[in-house]
Amino acid sequence: MKSEAIRFFSFLILLSIFASSLASFRSRDKAYTFADGGLSQAMEIKRESSIGSVFSDYLAFCGSLLNGESKTSAGESIYSHIASRLLPTFHLALFSILFGSLLGNFLSLYSLYKRNKYLNFFFIRISEIILSTPVFVFAILLLIVFFYQLDLFPPGGYENFQTYYVILPGTALGMRVFARVYIFQAKEVWAEANSSYVRLLETRGYPWKHIVFREIFRKVIPLTLIIIILDFGSLVSGAMIVEEIFFFPGIGKSLFYSIKAMDSQLLATLLLYAGVVFYILNRVAYYWQSLLLGENREKI
Repeated sequence: MKSEAIRFFSFLILLSIFASSLASFRSRDKAYTFADGGLSQAMEIKRESSIGSVFSDYLAFCGSLLNGESKTSAGESIYSHIASRLLPTFHLALFSILFGSLLGNFLSLYSLYKRNKYLNFFFIRISEIILSTPVFVFAILLLIVFFYQLDLFPPGGYENFQTYYVILPGTALGMRVFARVYIFQAKEVWAEANSSYVRLLETRGYPWKHIVFREIFRKVIPLTLIIIILDFGSLVSGAMIVEEIFFFPGIGKSLFYSIKAMDSQLLATLLLYAGVVFYILNRVAYYWQSLLLGENREKI
């Protein structure tokens, strides 16, 4: 526990330095944008970009975070700004994870239940196509089909706890979750189907449906959870492209706005938030994997 705490605080310090430095350099870009090209202004901007200036910006950034005085370029409290976007972000991430993981789990087990290798091959190829296609392509296709053509779902926006607004962006993001879950789990369940344990169950007269959807699923789901946790971490950190397409008020859209508006305080804070969330969920996945490996060694 002590070593983990040291690791986390070391990561937090390095991440805050990186976030503050990157945002500081972005603010220099803003200064260049508004400069009129005069030599004196260019030299002034160059002097402001010194290491000492970056260090002072970092100290000011840490101080504003600790005393709660961080403000966006529009004058809004950064903490209240991020807090207002946490619910939409978690709602979208949860829907995407549930949609993608449940679909991937069911189809991988269903293809095994049918003992249909061609069906499994088809879903694997579909999953590979999904992973090799940019997510914004699916987002635009969903908009065209389900909003412009069928007029079933809104093109964007969000209202608290209204899943109706997260279906289109959640499906666009969940398709990639489905693809990763299916490719991983299909390999595991088909390998497990050839194990001596499954053959023993078959010889004892257990129904094939029970073997697939209970016994095999129970054995492979702990490993699949690692992928699901990692995907959830990336989604909670913000899905910038999809949120911008659906003008969804989440962390990703705020990150896009902070980059576009060159809002150094907001950008640095959002980078810090995204890094911390992703780090925590990655460590959870790591310890879960270590626990599973430890149990497997004990069984051996």
